[in-house]
Amino acid sequence: MLWPVTVMGALVGGLGGALPGALLGAVVGHALDRYWQLRRWRDLPIRLAELRTGPADFERVLFLCLGRLAKASGRVSQVHLQLARDLMQLYRLDEAACLRAMHDFNQGKTAADLRPLVRALRKREPARAAELLDSCWRMAVVPGQLSDEVRTLLADWAAEAGLAQSEQQRMHQRHQRTQAPPRSRSAVPRQDALRRAASLLKVDLADSPEVIKRAYRRQLSLHHPDKLAARGAGNVEQGNAGERIRQIQEAYELLRRHKGFR
Repeated sequence: MLWPVTVMGALVGGLGGALPGALLGAVVGHALDRYWQLRRWRDLPIRLAELRTGPADFERVLFLCLGRLAKASGRVSQVHLQLARDLMQLYRLDEAACLRAMHDFNQGKTAADLRPLVRALRKREPARAAELLDSCWRMAVVPGQLSDEVRTLLADWAAEAGLAQSEQQRMHQRHQRTQAPPRSRSAVPRQDALRRAASLLKVDLADSPEVIKRAYRRQLSLHHPDKLAARGAGNVEQGNAGERIRQIQEAYELLRRHKGFR
């Protein structure tokens, strides 16, 4: 383990006061390392970014970005607000966390540049960067058309999150299909999709909305990156967590619309 600020403090202190200065600098630096929870050099840029912009935890960055997208669409509508509330339920935020999320959503409307926070989130929780952008695309397609400002924001954040253009296109197309009104088509493919969605959530198509909601939350919890890490999952499984969560979300949306509940 290499404490970065400890090393820097020792070097700076040594330049100014030889051995006593180096010792004093190391002590002060070590205290800062412990306070900021810095254990590797790569942790330092993340902490510096957070000092400039605030903490880069997932929920904070998510709702800041959602608020920015809603405002960039031209007008924050009830549909935007409902989606934000749906995501609060999705992540099972308690009352205090919901209040923070609402504050972040409103603060995000006037946020100047959220790229440093997205970058810091990717470094802190790389498996959740794609999950962030997927929720952003859900918010972006709500008005039906993407403004130039919305497209620019999504492109900038995707670059910071390390998402390829092809992955962005898949997100766009998936959420456009979810928002689009139903079209006349054969019932067989739709039934197949419903059965696949039910299988993914481990429910039956005849189950009640309450059962489906509980199963949905259970599957999200099982595949949450933090839970996977706690269970000792490998890097590959943790890296696939974002894609699995998107599949679970898409399955739930399909069943929710089919059953007609919120």
